[in-house]
Amino acid sequence: MGDVLIKTRTRNNGKVVYEYRFEIASVDGKRKWKTKSGFPTKTAAKEAGKLAQQIYENTGVVKTDADMSYADFLAYWIDKRCKLTCKKATVDSYNKKIRLYINPKLGEYRLKSITTDTLQEFINELFDDGFSPNSIAGIKGVITNSFKFAVSKHYITTSPANDLIIPVNLQPKNKTRQKPHVYVPEEKMEKIFERFPEGHPSYLPLLIAYHTGTRLGETHAIVWDDIDVDNKTISINRQVQWYSVERMAEDKKKYNGTSKSGGYWYFNSPKFDSYRIIDIDDTLFNALKKEKERQENAQKFYAENYTYYYAQSKIITGGIKPEELVPAQNKISTEKTDFRINFVCRRENGTFISPGTARHLSRIVHSELNFPEFDIHSLRHTHATMLVENGADMVYVQKRLGHKDLRTTMAIYANHITPKIKERNINMLNNIFDN
Repeated sequence: MGDVLIKTRTRNNGKVVYEYRFEIASVDGKRKWKTKSGFPTKTAAKEAGKLAQQIYENTGVVKTDADMSYADFLAYWIDKRCKLTCKKATVDSYNKKIRLYINPKLGEYRLKSITTDTLQEFINELFDDGFSPNSIAGIKGVITNSFKFAVSKHYITTSPANDLIIPVNLQPKNKTRQKPHVYVPEEKMEKIFERFPEGHPSYLPLLIAYHTGTRLGETHAIVWDDIDVDNKTISINRQVQWYSVERMAEDKKKYNGTSKSGGYWYFNSPKFDSYRIIDIDDTLFNALKKEKERQENAQKFYAENYTYYYAQSKIITGGIKPEELVPAQNKISTEKTDFRINFVCRRENGTFISPGTARHLSRIVHSELNFPEFDIHSLRHTHATMLVENGADMVYVQKRLGHKDLRTTMAIYANHITPKIKERNINMLNNIFDN
């Protein structure tokens, strides 16, 4: 981009005005210039010339100035980049991090004035406030990606977020706030199943999660077509997520916080696109066979009063990432379409047992069973630990859980060294060094 030149012009009446001019693309090898005259001051001509040159260089689009606040830029980044390239759940997660953590500390600063030191100090404050490394990494990711976008759009020349680090060798001023997922001992699981026995809405989701290690949204998204009876496998093809819809005040009052006008459940691809096929044991297999028979009988009994659900588009099956483009969101509804959903987790009358039931289950486990450390995701960690206890190969565990890389699986193993694992490894050492 060349310089904007300013020339002085004297009109016939003797009045002095100023003109800007800058070079544009040549035509037939001849140099061309864009000019405009009549400005009362040299400064006015210069500013108008810079704006005109910017519009020309960007094919008619006026670029946002780097004097804008970081909060405004983040909103622009979400709208122009994230909503086009990210899943709805990811955008919601970004917005939450921006609203709760980033904007209160950094939002008022000008985009161009934010430095690496400013950002690193912010990261250090999060660490001292007790945020876990994973939480800090998520917030740092929003900052890094937003500044990368700012550079790509030429709002700034270099990113101040390139060299940010997460403290690892320091002691935070406050205790880490993240509640670790716990290993659930067998005797605790027996108590939990006594409280949520067969026939209870939470029983089957609980059993599936404990016996497969599936994520919460994956567990509740399983349909009967995902279950291969001959090979005793379940294919993980999707997860269930909640789409939150902003409601008017009168809607909130009318429905008293219920979901009738507040959103809907929809299918999304598994986390990290972790499509997979997993083996199931005989106990779970027999429980699923029994549940299938129960649902078939219930459909006959309830007849037209049985609740059926439908998707907006075809449901992916097979446990393999599809080659064709699939909708980012496939809404779940009782409105009839060509794509009926045969949920595995449903009540006697057919109504869908949603992931929201896990909150109710956890509250009861905390209070009635005196196990405050429990959460539903701990079943996933427990399943992984039980596999390792019994000598499962780490790669098998990784593929079964749908972890993105083996390090995640290894981290679970490192955090849950049970007596059984310790005993197995001691026996191994004795076998190695036994003369």
